[in-house]
Amino acid sequence: MTEHSNVAAFCRAHGIDGYRELQSRSVADPEWYWAHAARDIGIVWHEPPLRICDDRGGIAATRWFPGGRTNLVDSCLERHVREGRGDAVALRWEREDGSGGRLGYGEVALLSARVATGLRGLGVEVGDRVAAYLPPGPEAFVLLFACARIGAVLVPMFSGFGSEALAVRLADAEAPVLVTVAATTRRGARHDMESVARTAADKVPAVHHLVVVTPELTADSKGDSTDEPTAEWGDGPPSARPAATPWERLAAAEPAEILSLPGNAPFLLMHTSGTTGRPKGAVHTHGGFPLQVGSEVRYNLDVRPDDVAFWVTDPGWIMFPLVAIGCTLAGGCLLTYEGAIDHPDPARLWRLLEDHRVTVFGSSPSLSRALMTRETVPPAPSRLRILGSTGEPWTEEAWHWYFAELGGRRCPVINISGGTEVGGSLLGSSPTVPQSPCSFAGPCLGIDAAVVDADGAEVAGGVLGELVVRRSWPGMTRGLWRAPERFAHTYFSRRPGSWSHGDLACRVGDEWFLYGRVDDVIKVAGKRLGPAEVEEAVLGDPAVAEAAAVGVPHRVKGEALWCFVVPSRGRLTAADTERIRERVAEALGHAFRPGRVVALPELPRTRNGKVMRRLIRDWVTGDPLGDLSTLVNPQSLEGLRAALGAEEH
Repeated sequence: MTEHSNVAAFCRAHGIDGYRELQSRSVADPEWYWAHAARDIGIVWHEPPLRICDDRGGIAATRWFPGGRTNLVDSCLERHVREGRGDAVALRWEREDGSGGRLGYGEVALLSARVATGLRGLGVEVGDRVAAYLPPGPEAFVLLFACARIGAVLVPMFSGFGSEALAVRLADAEAPVLVTVAATTRRGARHDMESVARTAADKVPAVHHLVVVTPELTADSKGDSTDEPTAEWGDGPPSARPAATPWERLAAAEPAEILSLPGNAPFLLMHTSGTTGRPKGAVHTHGGFPLQVGSEVRYNLDVRPDDVAFWVTDPGWIMFPLVAIGCTLAGGCLLTYEGAIDHPDPARLWRLLEDHRVTVFGSSPSLSRALMTRETVPPAPSRLRILGSTGEPWTEEAWHWYFAELGGRRCPVINISGGTEVGGSLLGSSPTVPQSPCSFAGPCLGIDAAVVDADGAEVAGGVLGELVVRRSWPGMTRGLWRAPERFAHTYFSRRPGSWSHGDLACRVGDEWFLYGRVDDVIKVAGKRLGPAEVEEAVLGDPAVAEAAAVGVPHRVKGEALWCFVVPSRGRLTAADTERIRERVAEALGHAFRPGRVVALPELPRTRNGKVMRRLIRDWVTGDPLGDLSTLVNPQSLEGLRAALGAEEH
């Protein structure tokens, strides 16, 4: 596979001796790399840029592709149609009830063009925001390209949000149009999305149109789509809408022409939440985002035209547009799944991978930790050749399980890490570079990253520090939506001239490792360690299924280490607790012996699996809990209250 990989072909074409040499050159001469990568990836320029980037204003004000004009729809869809690949499958989907379908590149291009005309009929103009509150599936996929086609800005919302979280983001974006579905299904239960959307829209005067798509795209025995969706919307104030109107007002209109746009024209406004303050709106562009994700999907995940790629994600998370745009640039097929990935049984994931002949699969480490508790798993899917992962640090046990049970010990684990504001990844693995468990090969191509200490000095040799980036990259958010001061303060105030990413990282030889967030660093008597190190030691105990480590204030040590665990067999005994404390002390040193080990029914998590350590710490200390809109299991707070003996908070 190494010899036939996309990145190996790129290296051969340019006389470069492998991935590591390419990475070095891409940092030393980013204009050379991004210019050649754009041609290889298939970026279509209507007018070529005067230069690739202009960084005379510094990292925060770098201009990418000045003078260039493009539209990502041309690169992702229309190019394949012109090249005779219109019948190639661009999207496959399956829902929890087993229904599904597929759409070819030509069908997606035509349907999205018709939806674009329908949006124009609702008054959507260049730069207007169109909010999407949709589950994974054809509606979200088509709407992405429909908005991009006419220069509208898509504002995706997590499909599990409640009305208040939805309203906050709608108000921030001032989106005149909100698109949703009537309902989604998870674990056999119907979840009404339309009523949530209506409640949210009623709180936001800017919302003038509500489009409710009833997902009637189903499949016959061959998986072909047979029915058109229907929809309804209404004009005027939210409380007055809507009267039923056929979806054909959008989906069967005359197809809109592709609008040629400046390379820095926005197409995506995606919110990311902190623990305090309102959500941050990252802004991504027609020129930068496709090139960034196209590079990662092509050269790190190695997606090719004959691949079927499936990433467990939601349209409201950055991975959905990343894989949707990256896969279509590569000419491959994307699979989406709506529902619980382990319903009605854990083998559902294996059946999905086999039935759809998936070759590239990605998820967060938390999915592996959840599935590895099952006593038996099916054989590794036969067609998989690449495993991807992102979202949080691995533990060695979960990484080995993923590599062995899903990958059959033959598929490289391509670890990528970035974020919503990054518009892709900062660190990544390569299918051409040998790797240790849990590691990254280093910065992604074109990323000038380093690990620095508190004084800003670069460190290596296993020393923990913060991950920073010293030059701009194409996918970097063009700012925070209507918050320039917040953008400057959040990413550039701590280390002027560098992007402070907030990840705790280290370098060991040529490999890089992540250990959580800098804000999660635990400092005991002046000694620092990352939560992942503690959690890996705790998870080695057979009594523990899940773990989270936090530092809490201590009057002598500064902070004391507390470990919160989900028992693997119902409850922890006193002997279990003492054994866990000893295990951590033996692994990390007696200075890091946990002050408390607290058993919980479940850990608070976001929908994409990240443990909300700061929420646990704030609960212990009594600090404000901040934004809880991404908390997928609010009942976990009741477990914290009971475990800590607090009658109220």
